[in-house]
Amino acid sequence: VAISLPETVSGSFRLVCNNMTSTTPKYGFSEIVIGENAVLENYVEKSLGKMHPTPLPLFDSYMWEAQEDISSRNLLVTEVMDVSGYVNMDEEGWFDAEIPDGEWTIMRIGMTPTGTKNSPSAPQGEGYEVDKASRELMRYHFEQYIKKIQERIPEENRSAFKYVIADSYESGSQNWTDDFAARFRSEYKYDPVRYLPVFSGRIVGSVEESNRFMWDLRRAVADDIAYGFVAGLREVSNEHNLKIWLENYGHWGYPGEFLMYGGQSDLISGEYWNEGTLGDYECKSASSAAHIYGKPITSAEAFTASRKSYMRHPSLLKKRGDWCLTEGINHFVLHVYIQQPDEVRIPGINAWFSTEFNRHNTWFDQGKNWTDYIRRCQHMQQQGNYTAEVCYFIGEDAPKMTGTRDPELPGGYSYDYINAEVINERLTVENGEFVLPDGMSYKLMVLPNIRTMRPEVLEKIAELVSMGGTILGPKPEKSPSLQNYPACDSKVKKLAGEMWTEDHDGGALKNPYGEGYVLDGLGVQEALDFLGVGKDVDLGEDIPVLWTHRTMSGMDIYFLTNQSDNILEFDPSFRVKGMKPQLWDAMTGEIRVLSEYTAEGDRTSVPVMLKAQESCYIVFTNTRNEMTQPAYVENFQETESVMALEGEWEVEFLNKTFGPTEPMVMESLADWTKSGDDAIKYYSGTAVYKKTFMLDEIPENSDLFINLGEVNVMASVKLNGKEIGGVWMAPYIVNTGDALKTGENSLEVEVVNTWRNRLVYEKELPASQRHTFTLVDDIIPGEKPQPSGLVGPVTIEKIGL
Repeated sequence: VAISLPETVSGSFRLVCNNMTSTTPKYGFSEIVIGENAVLENYVEKSLGKMHPTPLPLFDSYMWEAQEDISSRNLLVTEVMDVSGYVNMDEEGWFDAEIPDGEWTIMRIGMTPTGTKNSPSAPQGEGYEVDKASRELMRYHFEQYIKKIQERIPEENRSAFKYVIADSYESGSQNWTDDFAARFRSEYKYDPVRYLPVFSGRIVGSVEESNRFMWDLRRAVADDIAYGFVAGLREVSNEHNLKIWLENYGHWGYPGEFLMYGGQSDLISGEYWNEGTLGDYECKSASSAAHIYGKPITSAEAFTASRKSYMRHPSLLKKRGDWCLTEGINHFVLHVYIQQPDEVRIPGINAWFSTEFNRHNTWFDQGKNWTDYIRRCQHMQQQGNYTAEVCYFIGEDAPKMTGTRDPELPGGYSYDYINAEVINERLTVENGEFVLPDGMSYKLMVLPNIRTMRPEVLEKIAELVSMGGTILGPKPEKSPSLQNYPACDSKVKKLAGEMWTEDHDGGALKNPYGEGYVLDGLGVQEALDFLGVGKDVDLGEDIPVLWTHRTMSGMDIYFLTNQSDNILEFDPSFRVKGMKPQLWDAMTGEIRVLSEYTAEGDRTSVPVMLKAQESCYIVFTNTRNEMTQPAYVENFQETESVMALEGEWEVEFLNKTFGPTEPMVMESLADWTKSGDDAIKYYSGTAVYKKTFMLDEIPENSDLFINLGEVNVMASVKLNGKEIGGVWMAPYIVNTGDALKTGENSLEVEVVNTWRNRLVYEKELPASQRHTFTLVDDIIPGEKPQPSGLVGPVTIEKIGL
C-alpha cells in the first residue's frame, strides 16, 4: 500500500524488502519513504494488533480512555492506495507504478508465520502450529494427523477412540489468515486494506477510525478462532465419529472470546489447580459457556498441582474440589493418570504439574471411597438445570477470557456470563424472564459498564425488554465498530434514547419499556428487590459456606460446602415452597429425612451443621425411595460414645521390602513417625491393624458407628470379616450396619499413608540402595516425614433413632 501525506513528490523508486517484522505476531511490514518527514509517531501503541501478551486477558484489557484526535494533518494518513495489484517488481527489487503527485510512503505488508511450534512434543513430531483461523487448514491438520492415528487402530477397537482434546489455548495470538480480508469485507462492509498502516502505529483518517478498525480486527479474529479452529475441528471430528473436548480459555496471547469459543465445541471443560488461584476464572468461564449454549456437562481438568510429589491425598483435595462444584463443574477429569507398566520402579513416572493418580500410588485402591464421593456429586450436579437469577453480558470487545460482575452480585444469588451471539440467536423472554431453549432462565440481565454497543445487539436487547425482560446498566452512546460508521452511532443514540428516556442525574432509573424495564444507577440487589426476587439461599452473616442449586421437576437440589476448618451451625433459608427437606450424603450415599425445618411463605429454613470442610446436599422433594431412611431427632445429630477400644493392637506392615518383616504388637496407637525404628518412621504403604473386643449388648433403636479418631491418611474397615466402609477425611466414622454383634467382635483396619515418607528417607541413600523411583524429585534435604498411621482413639458410638 502507498500512504499519502500532504507534500508533493513523484518518481520511480526502489523498494528494499529487508524482512523486517513488526511486534505484531502474524503481520510483518517493511517500507521506503518517498520524501521527508513521512514516518509518523506511534499514537495508537496499544492498538497495534498484538493481542494480549500477558497470561490473562481480563475484561478491560482492550478498554482505555478515549484519545484526543490529532489536529495536525502532518500526523495523519489522509489517503491510502492499494498498489499491490499492478506493481511490477523485478528480481533486484525495482518496480514501476503510477503514483499521483504528492508525498508518499510505500509500505510492503505481508503475512508471516508467528513462529509458534507445538509443545510439548517428541522431537520427530515438532512443527509449526496450525493456522487457528482457517477451517480448511484445520481439516488438513486433522487429515494429516488425527485421521492417520484413527486409521492405524484395528477396526474392532476403533470405537474406543472417542475424543479429540484441545487443551487451554497457549499458542499465542494471530491477526490474519489467507482469506481474512475478503471475509472481513463481507462481514464489516469495508476494506481493511485501507487501514493496514495502523499496524505500524500510524493513524488512518482519524484516531476514532483507527481505533474502530482495531476493534473490528480483534472481534473478527475472535470470531475466526471460534469458527475456524473450534467449529472447524468439531466438524471434521464429528465426520469421523469423534467429539471434541475443549478448555474454552487461554493464556499468553489468547485471541478469542471465551463464550463463543466454547460454544462451538461438543464438550466444554474448565481447569483448576489444587493450590493457588488457577481456576478462579477458568471454571466459571467454562460452566457459563456450557449453560448458555445448551451443553449439560461441564468438565474440569481437576486437581492439577505444582510440586509436592506423592504428598497429596484425597483429604487435601476435597476443599478445592467442592469449590469447583459451586462454580458449575459437574464432571471431573482427574489430572493426571500416567500409565505405569513397570512393576519394579515404583511409584513410577510422575509430572511436576499434577496429582499422581496412578496404580502404584499407595492409596490408589482405597481411593475408590473418594471417587465414589466424586461420582455421587457428579450425578447430583448433572440433574435438572443450574439455577441462576442474573446473566452478566460480557460486552462485545475481544479478546476476552472472562467476564466481570459490575455491579457485584450480592450474596444469596447465582449468575452466568452471556455473550452477544447467544443474546442475538438463542435468547427470548417468557413470563418476564430471559429464557434459553435448553431450560436455563434469568430474572435480570446486567449490561457491562461501558458506553458502546453495536446497533444490532442493542436492537435485540430492546426487543427482549419490550417482551418483558429487565436490564440493568448504563446507556450506550455509540457503536465501537467502524462498520456503517457514522450511521451506526446514530442508530445507537436513537434507540438508546427511547429506552433510557429519563434523566436520572446519577440517581436510580426505573424506566418501563414495552412489557419490561430498563434500570440504571442501582445495585444488583436493588434491581432484584424491584423485581421481587428474593435470595435463593440466605446463609446468614459471615458464614463461610459456598453453595449451588439445581432444579428439576418435583425436586430442588442444593449443595452446601463448608470452606473453613471450623464446625459451623447455621439456619439457612431456601427459596422453596411446599416441599420437605432430605439430607443426601455424598460421602456415604445415605439419604435421610430431615425432621427440623420451618416453612414460612415462599421460604423454608433448615438447621444445618457442617464439620470442618464437610459438605452435604439438601434436597427438597415430597417423594421418597427405597433408600430413604427415617429422620433423626435432630437434623445433624452428634454421636454418643458406647465404648472405647483401648489396649493392644496387632499391626502388620504389608510392604516387607522396606517395612518391618513380621507382625508386631503395639501397646497403644501412635503416629508412625514417632517411632525410633526407621523402617516404621519412614514407612510408606499399607498397614493392617487388628483387634478383638467384647460388647455386652447392642443399644436398641440406634445407628452404631466406629469412630477411628485420627487417621493418616486413609483407612478401610472390616468388622467380623465384613467390609463396612472406608474413610478418607475427618471425621473418620463408618456405620457398622448389621456387622456388629454381642459378645466377641473382630475389627480390622487397613491404613495407608503416602509415598512421601519413603521418598524422603531414600533421598539420602545411594541409588543402588533405593527401592523407589520417581521422574520428578522435589524432596527437600532434611525434610520431615508426614504424620502417618492410625492414631485414634477408636470408639464405638451411637445415634438414637
